[in-house]
Amino acid sequence: MGHQLSTIFTSLGRFFEYPVKRKPICFYRQEDFTATGEPQRKVSETVKTPMTDYDKLVELFYKRLAEQRQYNQEMKEQDRRWSMQKVVERFSGWNEVTIANLHSLFLLFDNQSNGMLGFDDFCAVLESLGDETSMEIRKEKFNAADTDNDGWITYDEFLSLVYNFSPQEKGQLTGLALLCNEVAENIQFVSNLTVGEQLEYGLF
Repeated sequence: MGHQLSTIFTSLGRFFEYPVKRKPICFYRQEDFTATGEPQRKVSETVKTPMTDYDKLVELFYKRLAEQRQYNQEMKEQDRRWSMQKVVERFSGWNEVTIANLHSLFLLFDNQSNGMLGFDDFCAVLESLGDETSMEIRKEKFNAADTDNDGWITYDEFLSLVYNFSPQEKGQLTGLALLCNEVAENIQFVSNLTVGEQLEYGLF
């Protein structure tokens, strides 16, 4: 019996190294130890070599590139704000939120991606806003806005058409122009709500 056990242990010795090395216990960081539990050797910090003139030139190039990109972004935002302010000045009674919402709708229904809307696209915009005017009135207003009679209206023509779709009363917006403000206010109100508040209002 003892001889058999000795034979078994001898054969197992080919597969296992004695004593068996323990793996690191849980409160040690795994990356500090090898798979067999031995501490990892600390890699000495690499010696920092001084920057060459080429390295300095590359670093300066990327620094100036980042500064130029930031400047371009700021100028682009400034131009956008200036352009938006000019549009708001043209359409008294509308604010930036209303203009931005109409711009989003224009892009959404620009099915040909040509920067213009056809009559069907224009009707889709009106329906998304909740307008209930007849097709005859819509067609009449659209044709009046289509100055070159090519069946398309540009973004500028679109804004003028929506703004003047219903005549003002005592200098106050009415009809479709007023509806655009109401829709924009509702969108802004919803966008300011938290997810929980949106759930309470049943928006999901």
